[in-house]
Amino acid sequence: MASVTLDRSRPVAVREPRKVVPVKWWAVAGVIAIALQAGIFFHWIFISGNFNETDTGPAEISSFMSASLWFLQTICIVLGIWCLYWFFFRRWKQGEPLGIDSYMIIGIYLVWWQDPILNYFQNWATYNAYTVQRGSWSSSIPGWLAPNSHNMAAPLLFTIPVYGAVAFVCSLTVAKAMRAARNRYPHVGNVGIVAIGFAICSVIVFACETAFLRLGIYAYPGAIEWMTIFHGEYYQYPLYEWLIFTSIWTTWASILFFRNDKGETVAERGLEELRAKTGKRLDWVRLLSVVGVVNVSFFLVYNLPLQPFALHAEEWPEVFQERTFMLNEMCGTGTDIACSGTDIPIPREGGFYVTTDGTVGQFDD
Repeated sequence: MASVTLDRSRPVAVREPRKVVPVKWWAVAGVIAIALQAGIFFHWIFISGNFNETDTGPAEISSFMSASLWFLQTICIVLGIWCLYWFFFRRWKQGEPLGIDSYMIIGIYLVWWQDPILNYFQNWATYNAYTVQRGSWSSSIPGWLAPNSHNMAAPLLFTIPVYGAVAFVCSLTVAKAMRAARNRYPHVGNVGIVAIGFAICSVIVFACETAFLRLGIYAYPGAIEWMTIFHGEYYQYPLYEWLIFTSIWTTWASILFFRNDKGETVAERGLEELRAKTGKRLDWVRLLSVVGVVNVSFFLVYNLPLQPFALHAEEWPEVFQERTFMLNEMCGTGTDIACSGTDIPIPREGGFYVTTDGTVGQFDD
């Protein structure tokens, strides 16, 4: 048998390890987020039977609160549409290059579906049922546990545009403030710059939320007393909500602020490499990556940290039992379900619950 001689003089090709391209993974997360919310809204509107207006109950609201709610909903929808036009559609229509802020506003609009997740395990936050609402898609979210959450009166003319107007503009403003701080204090590190952004953002969030609460657009009835200011009032404000809310807006501002030497945000890393290989603009990949990073960050920085506080929700003050339009038919007056409390077991759909008179009831399957 003839022997085979290997030619060792020829160079052996070494295959380079495949690089992780972050923009691809963020884009996949964006696709998943869009598909998930599309399925949730389809189920809520066409299948669940929960696409119904939540009853306000017998309580009436003052003429001042009624006027305030209509003013707030009107101004939010106007500002929301204007921001969407100015930062995205105007540039797209004129053929201008779309910057990160153009994609960011779309990403923040497409995170709205996560708004009620703070009630995932136990109902502790509500909206005013005198707003324009059709209940909530909460119970259509996979694995949802808190009972009667489909009655959460999510105000459509407020919750949708407030993300694109208030949340986006605040994040953009804080990012610009961080940029100014970096120019003014170049020796300050990234942690210091983020801390400056957090401090500025905390003032904006506190001002916005205390105003919204005073106007009665939403409430936190199950807030933990020792961590809450104005406790016992309809506008009581849990400080952990303030800090966590500030954290997510600061996170979005940081996404806008921090760029690599190619001008890419954390969501767009690797975009230039993909563009060089394909020769395409890859606008859709960029958009999906931003949608992905906004959704993942909102879940990890806001909704997930709130769950332990929700599980320790305390007794709802009497002021909410009197204002039935803030109960959203989830518990208390008008139902036979006791609201959360330190001595009330946490109920779940299909299980048992404590009634308002202290006995035990069971949800219908």
